[in-house]
Amino acid sequence: MGSVSRDGGRFAALCRSTRLFGLVLWFLAVVLPAAAWAQQQSPAAVQAAEPLRLTASTGRASLAGHFARLIDREHALGFGDVLAADARGQFEPQTVFLGAGQTPDIHWYRFDLLREPGAPADWILELGEAYIDHLDLYVPDPAMSGNAAGYRLIRMGDFVPFSQRPLKTRLHTTLLALPEGIPLSLYLRIDSVSSITLRAAVYAVPAYAGFQMTNLLFQGLFFGVLAVLIMGYVSLGFLLRDGALLAFTGYAASVFVFYLFSTGVASVLLPDMPGWLQNLTVGSSAFLGVAASASMWDRILDLRVRYPRLHRIYVGIRWMALLSLTTTISWTYSITNPVVLMVATVGTLVGVVLAIVQAVRNPADTSARYYAASGLIAIAGNSMTQFTVRGTLPVDLLFADPYQIAVLGTMLCLGSGLALRIRDLQRERVRAQEESTFAIKRAEEQRSFVAMLSHEFRTPLAAIQGAAQMIELSGELRAPAIQSRVARIIDTTRRMSDLVELFLSADALDQGALALKPEAVPLDLLLDEALDGLVEAEDGTRLTVTTGPAGRLVRVDLPFLGVAVANLVRNALRYSPPHAVVRVTAQMAGPDLVIHVADQGHGMSPEEVERIGSIYFRASSSRGTKGSGLGLYMTQRIVTAHGGALAVESTLGVGSVFTIRLPAVGEPEGAAAAVTSGMDPLSVQ
Repeated sequence: MGSVSRDGGRFAALCRSTRLFGLVLWFLAVVLPAAAWAQQQSPAAVQAAEPLRLTASTGRASLAGHFARLIDREHALGFGDVLAADARGQFEPQTVFLGAGQTPDIHWYRFDLLREPGAPADWILELGEAYIDHLDLYVPDPAMSGNAAGYRLIRMGDFVPFSQRPLKTRLHTTLLALPEGIPLSLYLRIDSVSSITLRAAVYAVPAYAGFQMTNLLFQGLFFGVLAVLIMGYVSLGFLLRDGALLAFTGYAASVFVFYLFSTGVASVLLPDMPGWLQNLTVGSSAFLGVAASASMWDRILDLRVRYPRLHRIYVGIRWMALLSLTTTISWTYSITNPVVLMVATVGTLVGVVLAIVQAVRNPADTSARYYAASGLIAIAGNSMTQFTVRGTLPVDLLFADPYQIAVLGTMLCLGSGLALRIRDLQRERVRAQEESTFAIKRAEEQRSFVAMLSHEFRTPLAAIQGAAQMIELSGELRAPAIQSRVARIIDTTRRMSDLVELFLSADALDQGALALKPEAVPLDLLLDEALDGLVEAEDGTRLTVTTGPAGRLVRVDLPFLGVAVANLVRNALRYSPPHAVVRVTAQMAGPDLVIHVADQGHGMSPEEVERIGSIYFRASSSRGTKGSGLGLYMTQRIVTAHGGALAVESTLGVGSVFTIRLPAVGEPEGAAAAVTSGMDPLSVQ
């Protein structure tokens, strides 16, 4: 019942989070756009735009509600044509500034200003956004005449070198000298590959700097926070070798570059930078941010392990964003930009849902809550930005890009979540170090114990060997079978004593290497030595031994290699069913010796196969059987000392095949005959 209650509570928490997220999206997608549409369709929108009245007390005034718009879809209107179209009433009065998105159309705006008596003559007109390519402003000038009907042209936009702009400011500004009491109409032509999201305001000259302070402080805070996060996490990412931290750093860096150029700060820092390069930087940084964001979600949620199919989808999002980089300075940007951003938003939404599920399933994982919160904030900010750019929400709804505002909250939440991730990584590292230290200490203790035990084996082995020799010399045992067994006891104890001496050598114990003494032995003798005693123990029914060619000589350390093969055969017999056959094959592959030991046991998983040869490791199939995990470790060490390799092929429920391959240990074909005839093998021509 307790488990059901906990699962029910987690499900309820997930439902509450999902409902809250749905309400946020509904508010962004329905309520705000509907309000903006209603405002645009209000009766004031069909009336002629009233001039903006500038008084002596005016510090700042928005031109929203005091302008009209004409769209030139054919790119066919000159300024004279525009004046004629205005005279015919073709300009449509607008109440709010709405974005037009990425559009090839040319937009014309007419601004109506009226300077009241007593108001100052000089004013500053500010136009934005900073990334708009071309802003051509036509201002009435009595000194001008001709086709321009008394208007002079002021060129602005990010394609105009910074040194040639009317005023050297972040946005596009110019100084206006207005006549007193006379309504004045200004005309603005906009042509841009970047999205057209215009906002316009008029400032009194003394008040301009004060009104810019709020935005400048926000920009300083924004770039300062990002710079600190980038510098801190890039070093931690490389230090910890953590892909999630590096992906987050890449995302933060792309956002930093994007807003550095899109807000006009780069124009101040890098004057006279070509406009096409600014467009390329803005578009490319946006797409790189999408790629980094996809990689970040992929890694912090460990999609490769938990959700392999979603992992492949996020990899696809990353590549789609990277391949879209080439479209940032062409007309295709108007197609790729909304598609990539929509896919990125959906990817973030999926990441948020998975983070919420992870937080519900594992309440102790507090980092998942921060990931979910950061994703919700990012989606809310990006949605508002896209509604603004596409003309659903007013451009001047906030003092800055909504997503830029949301980025601060997103970065702080992500930074907090990743800080918890770093803490967990450090804890895992400390735990791994403690386990490693314990394993090393245990290995040292085991080695000391084995050395001590091996040393103590000398006395009983010597006693057994001496007793067997006395029995053999007494002559009281005349039966051939008994004499053979006594001889086997003497030979076995001798070999055991030799092995104890070898394992106690300084090279074997202190340096971790075996001091081999290779000698030329026939191939069949090698298996006889290795399987001595095992064939009789199994009554010859469970072991099938095949050698070929039997008389071929191999240069190996017979006692050690015999131990290695015997370990493999014992394991095969131990873990196979009682009546299953174990096949042992030894053959030459050119100068290489290849020994196969095949069983019909439980088999092993690929993960267990990778750990074969590790000290103290035992597969899951070994549960319930005696063993220390040293047999295969010893076999691996002996084979490696011979310059060979131990390979394993295993299938669960079928069995395993262990293969020892020793390269270049075979003697020439004529060596066996030389040995049998008593000749020196090296003398054979």
